[in-house]
Amino acid sequence: MYYARVVQYKLGIGYRDIAEKLTKEFDKKCRKLVGFRGSVYFFDDPSGEYRALSYWDTKEDAEQAHKRLFPELERKLESVTKEKPLVKFYEVYEATDDEDLLTSHIKI
Repeated sequence: MYYARVVQYKLGIGYRDIAEKLTKEFDKKCRKLVGFRGSVYFFDDPSGEYRALSYWDTKEDAEQAHKRLFPELERKLESVTKEKPLVKFYEVYEATDDEDLLTSHIKI
């Protein structure tokens, strides 16, 4: 079992360059933290909404990353948007065991 941290923020239309810059900056910081497993980023340019999904070994690792990174993200977003970013934590459930996962990715 592992955990996910999802950060969602809205910049508005036309701010993709800022979203890309923030994503690169915080991705580098996440990779240096204990328990980091990986991340995926979702950009919805027409609505100006952006999400970052990061995976962590433990709930505690995810929470520590949040305590360290979230205040800095809030400060950086203040100059761009009035909307506060949202964060949620999830337990990640794997629906397949290793054997199912391997066979689902083999093309015959």
